[in-house]
Parts: sequence; structure tokens; C-alpha cells
Amino acid sequence: MQGFNLIVTTQRGNEKNCVKEVLMLVDEVGGPETRLKRTRFPGLLAGTVKGDPVDLLRRIRPLIEEDPWDLRFAQKLVPVQKNIAADIMSLKGAVGGLAPMIPAGASFKIVVNKRGSDLRTGEIIREAASTIERRVDLETPDKIVQIEIIDDVAGISLIAGDDIISVTKLQERAMEG
Repeated sequence: MQGFNLIVTTQRGNEKNCVKEVLMLVDEVGGPETRLKRTRFPGLLAGTVKGDPVDLLRRIRPLIEEDPWDLRFAQKLVPVQKNIAADIMSLKGAVGGLAPMIPAGASFKIVVNKRGSDLRTGEIIREAASTIERRVDLETPDKIVQIEIIDDVAGISLIAGDDIISVTKLQERAMEG
């Protein structure tokens, strides 16, 4: 697996339609060149965005919030800021490098999604968290350390909760109110 800075999930078998849908959204906001490709895991696309994937998703979010039912294939869009080798020491070092960017007094949580990796989630979280001297808040953290592992490559981001677009959650929110 090559480097990636965007993860997109869809239902198994809808990958091709999902690619078209996401690229249409990118065009609609005048976003940068974006490429998406299938991974060996059904329903999982890895992409590259020329530029900042967090900024791109922040520009796309209002379109989806306006009418989340317009999207039929994309389920979740996750920005990735850095790629590293998917091993405990590399992950620990990379998260330690992000720690100073979490403001004093702020809280955090670590989220790990693994595909094709034998690493244990608990060990990843324990080792990574040991490098951050901030308060853990699993419900409403100020920052999220997002770790996406695909085979032997890990993508890491330090983001706010709204930087991940969950179409399902936006649809649920639209139904509530």
C-alpha cells in the first residue's frame, strides 16, 4: 500500500460509485486534484489529495450537511496528515511528535482502525497515549489522534471531531431536527 491522505468507506460492492460521488463533491467545492483507489479490503478506498485533506473535508462538510440524503454511497471520509510504517515504535514516535500540538489543558482520545495488521489496538493506544501528557476524554475530546492502518502503512492525524465526515451521523442528525 502506497501513501494515502484520505480514507473513504462505502458498502461492499459500491466502491466505483463511491469514487464518482466523492470526486463530484471535490469538484463542487473547487477542491484540489484528488485520486481514490480501491484497497484489498471491500468497501475501503484510500486516496491522495493534493493539498490539505482536512481543509478539503471542511469545505465539503457544509454540502453534505445541507442534504445528507444526497449521498448514496460514501459513508465516512477521514483525513490523514502523515504516513508512517505500521509498527509500534513508529506509531509511538509519530504520536509523540503530535503531542506538543495539543494545547495545554486540552483533552484527547486515540482512535485506531486497523485493516490487515496484527498489531493489537490496546497496545497501540497504550504506547501512543504514553507520549501525550494531556487529559483523556473518550466522550468529548478537544482533539482526536486518528490512526488508520492499512496493511503495513499507518496514517495519523491530529484533528477535531468534526474533521471526520460520517454521512450516517449527519443523516441521523437531519432526522432529529
